[in-house]
Amino acid sequence: MTSRALQRLLVGAALLSGCSATPTPDPTPSDPPMPPEITFGGLVTDVRSYAEHHEFTDAAGAVHAVESAEYRQVGEHGCCFDLVILGTDAEGPFIATFPTQDGLPDDCYVENDPGVDRGSYVEILGILWSKAPGFSSTTPFGRPYPPATRFCFDQAGRIAGVIPP
Repeated sequence: MTSRALQRLLVGAALLSGCSATPTPDPTPSDPPMPPEITFGGLVTDVRSYAEHHEFTDAAGAVHAVESAEYRQVGEHGCCFDLVILGTDAEGPFIATFPTQDGLPDDCYVENDPGVDRGSYVEILGILWSKAPGFSSTTPFGRPYPPATRFCFDQAGRIAGVIPP
């Protein structure tokens, strides 16, 4: 075989191997969840915990009973703090409670988990939480908030603001 034929053979083999390589697709961000249906969001004046359920009395005096086996607890705060949110999402019924935190405004019911801006919502804990009127942020749509950002919920269970790290 001549050197010219060998050269053509090597070039052809290189071209064929390049054609057969499958390009790696760019990772695509996961689709955000659908907004939940919030059945109750507000401050509670009394909490009673029993072996199989919790009872919350809201500011108007209504009692909300939550069966522990039917509602999943969202977040690491556990049960039960001043702000209680009951809702349903694609995974089923959930309960979330948020505390206040020393050093933050008294009306800030705080969540410390990471969040992603989703336009009219902030995705935290796998749930889309509505932004309160007047909410402002410099985080672009679809981007995570900086690590250690804290989120303040208002008394209606909406994101009222962020506290940067």
